[in-house]
Amino acid sequence: MTTTERPALAKAPATAAAMAGAAKALLAEIGSDSRLAFEFGNEQQFEWDYRPHVRAGVPLLDMSANGRRAAMHLVEVSVGIRANEKATSIMSLESTLADHEALDGTGVSGRPRDPSRYYFVIYGDPGGSAPWGWQVDGHHVSLNYTVVDNEYVAVTPTFFGANPAVSLHGENAGFRALPEEEDVARDLLYSLSDDQRKIALQNPVAPPDIISDSNARVMPGDPIGINLSALDGPQRDGFVELIHVYVDRMTDEIAANQWKRIEGDGLDTIKFAWKGGPDVGDGHYYAVQGPRFLIEYDNTQNDANHIHSVWRDYISDWGDDMLGRHYSDASSDHGHGD
Repeated sequence: MTTTERPALAKAPATAAAMAGAAKALLAEIGSDSRLAFEFGNEQQFEWDYRPHVRAGVPLLDMSANGRRAAMHLVEVSVGIRANEKATSIMSLESTLADHEALDGTGVSGRPRDPSRYYFVIYGDPGGSAPWGWQVDGHHVSLNYTVVDNEYVAVTPTFFGANPAVSLHGENAGFRALPEEEDVARDLLYSLSDDQRKIALQNPVAPPDIISDSNARVMPGDPIGINLSALDGPQRDGFVELIHVYVDRMTDEIAANQWKRIEGDGLDTIKFAWKGGPDVGDGHYYAVQGPRFLIEYDNTQNDANHIHSVWRDYISDWGDDMLGRHYSDASSDHGHGD
């Protein structure tokens, strides 16, 4: 029997095992809630959104203390220590945002700001022989995982946002949940020569949001901006650092795999594009586009104090490539049965 060979770079057995254990623990705590568990491949699995609204799943709000701990442990083992700090900070910003809106009079009736309104769903049987996955979705955090054969892990779409990007009031004034996403990109822009900036700066006006929105799938567009190959040593280092800001939203195991894949696809083909003003306080947007991935960042709303950022994979969002191979192997095994 010959099976379709999977790329070794996708393997993350330690992360897959930790996620399965944490998902089982969450099921043990609140599995009696019918909103938590669904069949893998359920259509709602591919629905995600970073804006505030009620979505599928069980919110932290409706969990016991043990359930909330189990849910947040699942987040931690899935994203790693670095990104877990960002995720929990973003969630806590809901309380800060509520305070800001109360002071500014900008709150909207029927749209409560609550750090416990993040919704968890598990698809399939964690650790079983069939593919499974899980999702947490809420305002400015959307994490979507697919696990195949208990060692292949897809991690996209991955979305982090922050409102406010910089806290303006109270004891947390000055706090930033996503500082590197803005600062590293602006440092890269500032490092460009006038001629290089003419290539990178695509429009003096930024779009009002990330262009890919919360679409289930994204397709590669025409890459725009300046190639990494056109940059000198320190500029290249800055560009690589920016990509790592997003790769590091994953566990060390998956981040290492992702970086090997990015290098294998060719760093020199990756492009950086900026739209909007270059200075702090200006509405701005940037995109980093490689052969198989897209990073988008937008900070235009609320007087450029409201971040949206996303990592998408044209090939492996929702584990499409791994699932295709898995089902092809299963069909081949069936066809070559005794």
